[in-house]
Amino acid sequence: MDFITVGYDKSVDRASFDCNLHGALNTYITQHAGQDEKRNTSRTFMYVEDGALLGYYTLANAAVTLDEISVDQKKNMPRYPMPAVLLSRLAVDKSMQGKGLGQRLVADFFRRVYTVSKHSGVAFVVVDAKDQDAADYYQGKLEFTPSTKTTLRLILSTATLIKGFKGQEQAVR
Repeated sequence: MDFITVGYDKSVDRASFDCNLHGALNTYITQHAGQDEKRNTSRTFMYVEDGALLGYYTLANAAVTLDEISVDQKKNMPRYPMPAVLLSRLAVDKSMQGKGLGQRLVADFFRRVYTVSKHSGVAFVVVDAKDQDAADYYQGKLEFTPSTKTTLRLILSTATLIKGFKGQEQAVR
């Protein structure tokens, strides 16, 4: 289970990155990711090829309350806020869009969530989609469920994710 990304590296040229969709994603990687690293509010992981930043994602901690999740997700869950990992940003440079890099970055993110789950409780993965197209992707391809509070906040139970990675580890042994 290798990661395809490296941790945030300020020496990588971030100014050339352009996701061509949401300017805030370009601004974040050039102006804010480094500050968030220093403040320990999030971690950014970069996909770099031949010195060029081609994609990145940012993760942070979050909490999910019982009133945010679907009826199915509520089964056997406590009434207090539950730990979650937030996929706060995911962006692919326009030169790589449509080539599967986004899916590879999501898989890399899921591997990191699994690694964290070995050391700390993680009940859910949360993503705040930038728009309805992104929300449709997370719901359709990745089986996230909309929050009961807002349709652009999407939530995925980590139980299936963790079970799948444990099964892969056992198969390798």
